[in-house]
Amino acid sequence: MAVLAMLGLVAVACGNDGAMDAGPVPGRPETTVTAEAATPTTTAGSGSATTAPASTQVSVWLVKGETLESVNRTVPKVPGIGAEAVKALLAGPTAEETQAGFTTAIPKDTRFLGLVIDAAGIAKVDLSRTFESGGGSLGLTMRLAQVTCTLGQFPTVKGVRFALAGELVSVFSGNGIVIDKPVTCESYRELLARPGTQAAFAGIWPFATQSELDAYAASSERTYRDPVTTARDFMTKYVGMDNPVDFPTRTTGPGTVEVPMGPRYGEGRTPLANPRARFTVVVRQLGGQGSSGPWTVVEVVAPDIVITTPKALDRITSPVRLTGQAHAFEGTVNVEVREDGMLAGQSLGKGFVTGGGDRRAPYSGAIAFRTPTKPAGAVVHIERSAADGQGVLQVAVVRVRF
Repeated sequence: MAVLAMLGLVAVACGNDGAMDAGPVPGRPETTVTAEAATPTTTAGSGSATTAPASTQVSVWLVKGETLESVNRTVPKVPGIGAEAVKALLAGPTAEETQAGFTTAIPKDTRFLGLVIDAAGIAKVDLSRTFESGGGSLGLTMRLAQVTCTLGQFPTVKGVRFALAGELVSVFSGNGIVIDKPVTCESYRELLARPGTQAAFAGIWPFATQSELDAYAASSERTYRDPVTTARDFMTKYVGMDNPVDFPTRTTGPGTVEVPMGPRYGEGRTPLANPRARFTVVVRQLGGQGSSGPWTVVEVVAPDIVITTPKALDRITSPVRLTGQAHAFEGTVNVEVREDGMLAGQSLGKGFVTGGGDRRAPYSGAIAFRTPTKPAGAVVHIERSAADGQGVLQVAVVRVRF
């Protein structure tokens, strides 16, 4: 599968017709291009028989492993071709593409509601509110990138804004992803696979490279064939949480499962009468591993520790700049920078940031860390028990590169 990784706007050859527009850019302020755009018909002889509309090829961007790649789709050749491309994207990968390891970060029940292109070439795509449901920051960013790159292939599109159920969005989901300005495929360049370069692996643990995952998939080991087991082992071995409680899982897309979890003990290791979920461990099958393929943790998200920077798969240097919002005891959140292979208690550098003590409030800071020996790792945010400084109450983890 050839990988399209052009930055910025990507022009796509559609059969022998050359690059195609997403739809007409109007002389007036804006026009609506929707799924109901007219299709061509022909009349033969004296009858009025209607033939099938002409078709053309477009590209849609899907998830493969830890990056986005484009695949071709055949769609009706209509004036509103951009709308057809988005609808093809929302349909998800075909059976053949799924077998080849392609997935999508877009929730399966997401509906296309419309597409508006203004005179400046800014496309406003309107989707149902399901589009922002579920998923951690990485999955949410991937789904935004899938739509943006799919629309960005058309020369008439200079940028993309998102609307949900007709309402223009400035902050996407509870994870606080800011999209108050038009975005392009270039905005998500870290997620695009590029020819001749090694893509960043999205998995944090237990597999930190595709080769590790593939070797496990070919073995008879069964431990990490189950997403809940993978999430629990991550929390105990990687984070250092004592006997975490897991709650009913959510499947947010092919090969992606969210495992809500929380502490079993409160301050001073007192058992909680009614444990509740405090964070969500996101696990994925990276690559074409099939239904029995192994799982790996790609991030941990928490409603009371929202990481703004670094973002998933960002390249960081020492000291790493930290921003976000947090609600913790006295606002204190411990932060550790780890490289691949490190477990609980190990780090390249650590410190803390301070958010809100009675409500979620902004934090900012910087953590210095020693020179890593691995190409990637993670930044771990933990609220620890004030009673002993050890117990883990909540956690958020983001994958980074060095």
